[in-house]
Amino acid sequence: MSEYQYYEFLAIDRPLTTDEMAELRALSTRATITPVSFTNEYNWGDFKGDPEKLMQRYFDAHIYVANWMTATFMVRLPIEALTKETAKAAAVPYLLDIKATKTHWIITWSLEESENYDRFGIEDGRGRMARLAPVRDELLRGDLRSLYIGWLLAAAGEMMDDDEMEPLCVS
Repeated sequence: MSEYQYYEFLAIDRPLTTDEMAELRALSTRATITPVSFTNEYNWGDFKGDPEKLMQRYFDAHIYVANWMTATFMVRLPIEALTKETAKAAAVPYLLDIKATKTHWIITWSLEESENYDRFGIEDGRGRMARLAPVRDELLRGDLRSLYIGWLLAAAGEMMDDDEMEPLCVS
């Protein structure tokens, strides 16, 4: 069985330095690396890097897609962008992870392995970053709908207790 994995990282707030690009090159000799991005496709093997650590250090957005219908979207926001209360209310284990570092929030939306091959419409990850990166700008402007959608995914999957209240009032 062939394997397909797509990794894309985007630096939005600042470009990567030459030294940072060299550090990233050590993770993959085949990746396309620019001052604002890191992109690689795998048809065998696996990525040597840790996406969460790369997000903490270099990048503001990340997409991962695999042909076994797993997908991840991550954004990094300045710590001032969310309150701890909002992060706690919106987070849902295994679907919407919100972690704080000293300076940033790392928000991860995850769809795990599925037999539903129509879930994404396509297996290829190319082009998804352009469609999803604006979610980061929305969150920076205080628009929390993307967090609410992540929470709803859990509610729709009946992963919440019956008495669980909706976390955010989105207008």
